[in-house]
Amino acid sequence: MAPEPETPAGISAEVRRRVRERLRVDLRRHGASDALDDPAVLDAVEALLRRAVVQRHPGAVLLTEVLGDPAAWRLETGLNFQTHRSGPVGRTILFVKVKLLLPMLRWLFEFSSENFERQQRVNQLVFACVQELAIENARLRAEVERLAGR
Repeated sequence: MAPEPETPAGISAEVRRRVRERLRVDLRRHGASDALDDPAVLDAVEALLRRAVVQRHPGAVLLTEVLGDPAAWRLETGLNFQTHRSGPVGRTILFVKVKLLLPMLRWLFEFSSENFERQQRVNQLVFACVQELAIENARLRAEVERLAGR
């Protein structure tokens, strides 16, 4: 039985329903799948994405292990200055880079660093979503095989 519309619970439920409907309409207007017209599908997709967001820790995602060496796929946002030259020439070049060039270009570094960190978060979210979908696929395959009597 649904809560009465005049109660706080009823008002809250109505607001949630309207927000979800507006979200669904906006998604469809921007080209989302018509499968989102089904409230159950929209709920399932939202639940999947919420689980993926909660599971953002890199150690909780199997895909990071499958990809292998993190240096090959993880974005590095740190700034390391180095030179292949040794002695006073190398130290002078590093001094110029750190004390002169970096302050002049700090805005570019900070802008790039923020973008790289944001991209890393998006990558982690995509990895978690792929993992959730793979888990669901494995469960469904097992269920189909069980129903098929294998």
